Amino acid sequence: MIARRRPDSPPASLHYIDRRDGSLQTEVVLGDAMVRYVYGRLAGRLLRRSILTRPWFSKAYGQWQSSGASRPAISKVIRDLCIAMDDFEVPAEGFASFNDFFTRHLRPGARCIDPDAKRLVAPADGRALVFSPLAGDTLLPVKGRSISLTRLLGSAAEAQRFAGGSAVIVRLCPSDYHRYHFPCAGTASSSHTLPGPLESVNPVALARGRAILDHNQRDRTWIDSEHLGRVAYVEVGALCVGKIVQTFVPGPVKAGLEKGYFAFGGSTVILVCEPGRVRFDEDLLTTTQRGYETLVRMGEGIGRTTSD
Repeated sequence: MIARRRPDSPPASLHYIDRRDGSLQTEVVLGDAMVRYVYGRLAGRLLRRSILTRPWFSKAYGQWQSSGASRPAISKVIRDLCIAMDDFEVPAEGFASFNDFFTRHLRPGARCIDPDAKRLVAPADGRALVFSPLAGDTLLPVKGRSISLTRLLGSAAEAQRFAGGSAVIVRLCPSDYHRYHFPCAGTASSSHTLPGPLESVNPVALARGRAILDHNQRDRTWIDSEHLGRVAYVEVGALCVGKIVQTFVPGPVKAGLEKGYFAFGGSTVILVCEPGRVRFDEDLLTTTQRGYETLVRMGEGIGRTTSD
């Protein structure tokens, strides 16, 4: 029996629900002590504001993670985070650097893409919260902090288009596959970068109530879908994410096509749908209401068009 708690409250012990079997899992947080220090102690907060959240720091850190000197850390992280390497093309010993490991590719067939064109599919492996309907320009209250659609999307006009719609936040942990994919077929615009700092998206940081998801550096793309309408696709950068890399070509896309990847660090993907177009699956809605994230895998169905 899973206890109910407020969906806007801090995580009890960083618990989430594994969608495959409904079990309650405890998240292993990479660098947990450091995150608690920089978000909980005065000296840490000063360090974060002056250095750690600056894009140049994340870029420099990412360059080190891309060097051969970072390679010895791979085996320890695989062990500590219990990463199932059977899902990936390259074995643990085959990576040239930690960032090479971090941006690893799935082996063919490791994920199944829902074939139903009227389904919205998970854009990435990660822990999901879903929200419907949205309240005007307010995307949602997440970990005690409301997110502004206008700030998130960088456009008041587009925010108005999505007001009252629905949204999903997929938070990627360092243990996750860090490539992200298209959630439906349609026509994709080019990606537009919205500048900002690089705060952590770790639950410890989110629980502090800071404006992060609509404040961090992020990329925004529009997808116009026959069945699902316009979908706003936002990748949010994070502390120690050297860069957000787009690998897609604007134009026609299909569900499950790779869109890009995050370099080292935890990160987040947000999808926002127009009002009256998408209904998220009941299990995801229920788990969000209970105050827990749900672990989803890229390609599995998470919602359906309401126009059936």
